[in-house]
Amino acid sequence: MKRNWNVYAKILAVVAVLFLMAGGWLIARRKANITEAAKLPFYNVDLSEVEDGEYYGKTYTTFLHLQLKVFVQNHTITNIEVIEAEGIDSETAKPILKEMINQNKVVVPAIKGAELGSLVYISCVDGALYAGKL
Repeated sequence: MKRNWNVYAKILAVVAVLFLMAGGWLIARRKANITEAAKLPFYNVDLSEVEDGEYYGKTYTTFLHLQLKVFVQNHTITNIEVIEAEGIDSETAKPILKEMINQNKVVVPAIKGAELGSLVYISCVDGALYAGKL
């Protein structure tokens, strides 16, 4: 049986081009997500000025949909309830909420490996406290 190496070379070239195109698309998508996360609103709310109550936040990006309820008592974040979290980093970045509560700060270090999701969580909590009570 005679092998036609020319056909194998063409198939291999097509497969290589498809992989390169897929890789390029993934890189472009990641850059778009980074750009979108960088444009999220951040108000840097001072918790000493936040009244007791429940605060609702909603942040939708192309890569993560997030809705939260933030509970504040005596200028302290007592709980953050996740209403909706769907998309990239939704579960991986969720521990950032515990850090916000533990440190009583909105802006805390991002979760390693879930930096974009962490930014969405921070923006959502910050936006909720900035917008006011329910």
